[in-house]
Amino acid sequence: MELLRAYRERPPEEAEKGLREFIAGRDPYLFSHHPAGPSFREHVWQIGGLYFCKGCVMTAAGMLFGGLLFAVTRWLTLLDDLQVAGVFLILLAPTLITHLLDLPRPCKHVSRFLLGVLIVSAIFMLFVTDSWLVRAVIVGTYFAVRIPLERKRDRMNRKLPETNDKQRET
Repeated sequence: MELLRAYRERPPEEAEKGLREFIAGRDPYLFSHHPAGPSFREHVWQIGGLYFCKGCVMTAAGMLFGGLLFAVTRWLTLLDDLQVAGVFLILLAPTLITHLLDLPRPCKHVSRFLLGVLIVSAIFMLFVTDSWLVRAVIVGTYFAVRIPLERKRDRMNRKLPETNDKQRET
């Protein structure tokens, strides 16, 4: 909200700047949770002067795809709960494998896309299923997977700048 207020109240000499250009000049990392700097260049895409987290973009794309897939096919209603669980495990496995094995970035993009499909499908499943056990497993799995992966990402975000600083000194 503060950014939009600043955009509306910008000085007359900046009146011709569009919102994208204004944001790029003021906070180009607005759409990226990664810190600025060379340590995180592989983690972001630069588009029009703005930086976007690759993982978040791929997850959002997967969520959009998963939402459209469900809207068109209603696939969650066609399978029983165990079959859906199997599909969910298949969608979750690449995320776990890429984080545990630290696979190359393209593998991580695919895993994030599939994670997006899983996230939106799990949200829909909360409303499609009549089973409270299934709902509890979905919510429990979300927290059981999200918390460790988020902690790992936070450790990496703190660790990478230190590593690059040491490399620059030598």
